[in-house]
Amino acid sequence: EVCGLKWHKNGVLLASGGNDNQLLVWDVRKHGQPVCRFSHKAAVKALAWSPHHSSTLASGGGTTDRCIKFWDTNNARLIDSITTNSQICSLLYSPLENELVAGYGFSENIVAVWDLK
Repeated sequence: EVCGLKWHKNGVLLASGGNDNQLLVWDVRKHGQPVCRFSHKAAVKALAWSPHHSSTLASGGGTTDRCIKFWDTNNARLIDSITTNSQICSLLYSPLENELVAGYGFSENIVAVWDLK
């Protein structure tokens, strides 16, 4: 089951997160296989492309994962990870500053702002 979708601003890359704990990046010009494949320890529904670093994709995992992960989609590798106390339900980058807003579900149910400078 697909839980989250997010287009890159270039209109060519599409990120998809699923209940199978997979994060896939698709290039619409290449039919068939994803160009990147990443994973969490729980469902992935929160996705956000950085407006400040065009190849950086943030993703958030569910209750048994509780991590925000940052991926370099040019080199198909993990850049960094933030462990939280909650599932990550939504992610949104600030268009002006290198900040990421995260909506947490169970167990904290809060909104957090991460300064990524």
